[in-house]
Amino acid sequence: MNNIIECYHCGLFVEKEETLKKQKLKCPRCSGKLTHKDNHSLDSLYYAISALLLFILLNIYPLITLNINGKELSTTLFHTFLILLEQDFIFVALLLFFTIIIAPVLNSIVIVFAFIQNSMKRKLFPKRALHDSFHFFKAWGFIEVFIVSIIVTYIKLIGMISSTRFDIGFYIMLAYVFMFYMSNKKFNIKSVLK
Repeated sequence: MNNIIECYHCGLFVEKEETLKKQKLKCPRCSGKLTHKDNHSLDSLYYAISALLLFILLNIYPLITLNINGKELSTTLFHTFLILLEQDFIFVALLLFFTIIIAPVLNSIVIVFAFIQNSMKRKLFPKRALHDSFHFFKAWGFIEVFIVSIIVTYIKLIGMISSTRFDIGFYIMLAYVFMFYMSNKKFNIKSVLK
């Protein structure tokens, strides 16, 4: 089974040869490119670790600062969750907490554990659990939706509040989203099941 590649375009199973591993293969039926990936890209691990470190910084620095009647208000990502809880938006707060904080962090942790488990002889988690949890947390992470909501809020508040500005946390969040996206893009989840 390790010598067979499935064509993404037409579904044909093609046998690969050891000498052609570095060359690009084409499907004999549809002439589509066949991608050959055996292992994870180490870039994915670096991006995942960077995303986790940026997430820590993201919760230290404020995202946006508002100036209302001489009073300055600013909030971090986690503080946004707490504000929603204080305002009795419990369902929205829990949804925000899961989709913006828990799911992206656990997605990056799954990637790191997949690399650790791949390099160890002893398996910490079942392969299927890593595979399924990666797909679950990847589907439920909505950090990019949160960024869009911050931008829309900023645009709406420009005319109402004397001064609004993006703080360093917003720019850290943009870097975090890039690292998070690249860690998922470079990670080959199919190699976990091998």
